[in-house]
Amino acid sequence: MKASTLLTALLVPFAAAAPSPRTTKCTTSNAVQRKEWGSMSNSEKLSYIDGVKCLMKQPSKFKKGLVPASTSWFSDFAGVHVNLTTSIHISGIFLSWHRHFLYLMEEALHDKCNYPKTLGLPYWDWTKYPTLETSPLFNGGPYSLGGNGLYEDTGPYIVGVGQELPHGSGGGCVTTGPFANTTVNFGPFNFNLVFTGLPATWNIANPRCMNRDLNNYGIKTYDNQTLINEMLAATTIKDVQILMNSKNVGTTDRGLHGGGHYGVGGVMFDFFASPQDPAFFLHHGQIDRIWAQWQAANPKVRRYQYNGTSTIFNTNATPEVSNCTIMDFGVLGSPQNLRDVADPMSGLYCYRYV
Repeated sequence: MKASTLLTALLVPFAAAAPSPRTTKCTTSNAVQRKEWGSMSNSEKLSYIDGVKCLMKQPSKFKKGLVPASTSWFSDFAGVHVNLTTSIHISGIFLSWHRHFLYLMEEALHDKCNYPKTLGLPYWDWTKYPTLETSPLFNGGPYSLGGNGLYEDTGPYIVGVGQELPHGSGGGCVTTGPFANTTVNFGPFNFNLVFTGLPATWNIANPRCMNRDLNNYGIKTYDNQTLINEMLAATTIKDVQILMNSKNVGTTDRGLHGGGHYGVGGVMFDFFASPQDPAFFLHHGQIDRIWAQWQAANPKVRRYQYNGTSTIFNTNATPEVSNCTIMDFGVLGSPQNLRDVADPMSGLYCYRYV
């Protein structure tokens, strides 16, 4: 049995209790507001920054000794993501699983770290900032998510046989801004582990600095408005997934999802361990926002539309997903089915993007 499969079984007994369904009707006036980072006030930005730092100080929810690399509640998000990577990516549950993953982060901030109850997770509109180094997200100022990494000539990214992507403008440790000198413990993991499985030592700490390699080419090429519009114009969830993941997996085409990870680079380019960078949650907020827009354009047809299995590359190792497909969240929260996470404005959820 692979280490990742074994640990999935071990995580479930320590999962958090299920959140209670809402007792009041969700409306646009009472929904939690998820705002674009650049439109937030400095006070709101500090609330998110301080909230993440608070979670970095909260104890891990893993049973002691089970995942030594996870030293805080914040790093638990990376631990669960690493362990489930080959189920939750390039699969029929990618969008649904990450939607609830964001919700669990949002709830943790609200419940444990005094994050304003009316304020949701921020998101990053990729199209707003052609120069990442001077953007409000990554300019290294006190109201940013920290700056670029120090420049290191790390060479191009190898993404397939004969397939390379250009190096960005950083590559080294993040030394400016609120998350300067942050230590990460998971990884780095090679993408090819999706084929072979994680090593037995994946859960052992490998402490090093959080690095970034901001890449304007990546954002302009793979996360531009033209590609977003193409995805919003798609008529089936299968086409949405292709544009989100890549029209040709294994080549330089990153898709909207991979483009953002490549655009930040460093830890964020780690297919398994990217949630160690706080920017992860803003990038995936934008992904969830676009999916929510696509769903809302024709909810009767699109709200519960799925395609694929719950195994990476949609292999037949697991059945085709449906409303009844159960998703695991380990120590972060209780299992959820796809039906219950399909609508941001009903059930457990009451949030909207503004």
